[in-house]
Amino acid sequence: MMTRITGRAGRLAVAVAGATLALGLSVGSGPAWAYIEAWQGDDNAKGFEGDRRLRVCDMEADTNAVEGEYFRVYDNDSSHLWDKNGAGPDNCVKTGAGAILNKIRVCEQQFAKPDACGSWAYRI
Repeated sequence: MMTRITGRAGRLAVAVAGATLALGLSVGSGPAWAYIEAWQGDDNAKGFEGDRRLRVCDMEADTNAVEGEYFRVYDNDSSHLWDKNGAGPDNCVKTGAGAILNKIRVCEQQFAKPDACGSWAYRI
């Protein structure tokens, strides 16, 4: 027998059930949704094309260069991709394709100070 869901409590229960289902589906399909992304302020770095390429975007017009530091799977040496002009916003540089990205972070070059780096982000 079908019943009509009425009232605030009923609608809330349906919303919670739907969100739980959506979360379960997205977790269950992890590899298809996997990507890696890191931030430092408004600047970011993000994997694309199956996390085989990296895009580093300077999103601030502050004259500070932005660096994406990254490690690829099975590689113990860090690599660096620089967006040197500091022009922002939405100014991006990209790597070529390679092994899958394992971890990345974004650093912003600071004049006469240590670089400001965001946290490491790991591929999920």
